[in-house]
Amino acid sequence: MAELYITIGRQFGSGGREIGKKVAQALNIPYYDKEILAVAAQESGLSHEFLKSYDEKPTNSFLYSLVMGQQRLSPGMAGNTVEQLAANAQREAVLSVAAKGSCVIVGRCADYILRDKPGLVRVFVCAGHDARLQRVVRRDGVGEKEAEEKLRKMDKTRASYYSFHTDRKWGAAESYDLCVSSSLHGVDAAVRVILEYCKGE
Repeated sequence: MAELYITIGRQFGSGGREIGKKVAQALNIPYYDKEILAVAAQESGLSHEFLKSYDEKPTNSFLYSLVMGQQRLSPGMAGNTVEQLAANAQREAVLSVAAKGSCVIVGRCADYILRDKPGLVRVFVCAGHDARLQRVVRRDGVGEKEAEEKLRKMDKTRASYYSFHTDRKWGAAESYDLCVSSSLHGVDAAVRVILEYCKGE
């Protein structure tokens, strides 16, 4: 069987992580989400806590952004800020786990980092606003007002991180091979759609 690399971009509260885990289990291949941080820490020598503090967060240096422009996650890119050090370590970790064979990777610009790799399937998971809101309320045990703020903040953070490190727009259909809504027929149906798509790869 040819190697298969499934990357999962996701709106906050869409169930992207759960979907990614179920896809990996169904295909019996490794799943990486926060696990990428452990790999990055081990291979880069940077602390896990340091990497966690900058996980999928855009650079805080506005002046650096103005001077350097949008830095891409590409080979040989110097880590001129602590944010770039963290991003570069995660990039190398994504390449490292993909080098070991088929896997599912959630977030971390993996779709962009692995863009030239044969067998890549780029998935984006979205959901209706109300479905996302209620998922966050249930999952995080917070009120609707706090959940609403989390949705707004996390989507903005992920979009900023993605656009800063790639030449693509986060969530734009043309950046992915498959866009799936988990709120139409549920998480398991979204998993089935992804698995069916992968059969054709």
